[in-house]
Amino acid sequence: MKSSFACLIPLSLILLSSCASVSVKGEQRTAAKPAQKPATIYVADFDTTKGEYKIVGAENKDPETFKKKIAGLLTTYTVKGVSDHVVPAQQAASVKGLPKSGWLVTGEFVRVCTGSRLLRAGVGLGAGGSKMETRVSVIDLAGNGKPFLTFETTGGSNAMPGLLESSGPGSAVISMATQSMMGVTDDAARTSRMIAGELNTYMVERGWLSKDKKYSVKKLGDYQLIHEQYFH
Repeated sequence: MKSSFACLIPLSLILLSSCASVSVKGEQRTAAKPAQKPATIYVADFDTTKGEYKIVGAENKDPETFKKKIAGLLTTYTVKGVSDHVVPAQQAASVKGLPKSGWLVTGEFVRVCTGSRLLRAGVGLGAGGSKMETRVSVIDLAGNGKPFLTFETTGGSNAMPGLLESSGPGSAVISMATQSMMGVTDDAARTSRMIAGELNTYMVERGWLSKDKKYSVKKLGDYQLIHEQYFH
């Protein structure tokens, strides 16, 4: 039976497979490549209309506002990450009306699960963990309007011990405070790092950024992730 606790998984699975990480998978590049390094990268809010959402707690009272908030957070984090590690970036209020130069980063949310703050704080090690999956497209605005680079991100929060798994009173307080704050906000920040890392890697490979500026990404399989259990 599906319920608001569909995001939660058995403790036996948690102990075996929990991990707090976001990784990249399914990268595809077209034969048509951008002719030059962009002066600016524009980031548009990701589409929230097609994804699968499991929203637990107060956010479920107004899911559309929650979706808009998460999309805005991912845009803000991505703009900062790209500006810090690639080239100057700015938010695109709309994909229409952009200049005919630079790149556009856009995409959609595939799955979002908020998890349970209570279980993250009390148990940890994957209990109540959150999940975020996105599909990302990068478009050269001077090109044909089609993405030259696409990839997906997948991952979630909560590999640290909570209260029940902590080794002492001091560590328990730290674990509870840390885990209760983790969730989709943290997932959005991790996802933005992977987006910036993919763009950075692409430019390093093209010789548009020096190798000492490389900002690595995690490929799926580098760490074992809890995956479909969140949604079934």
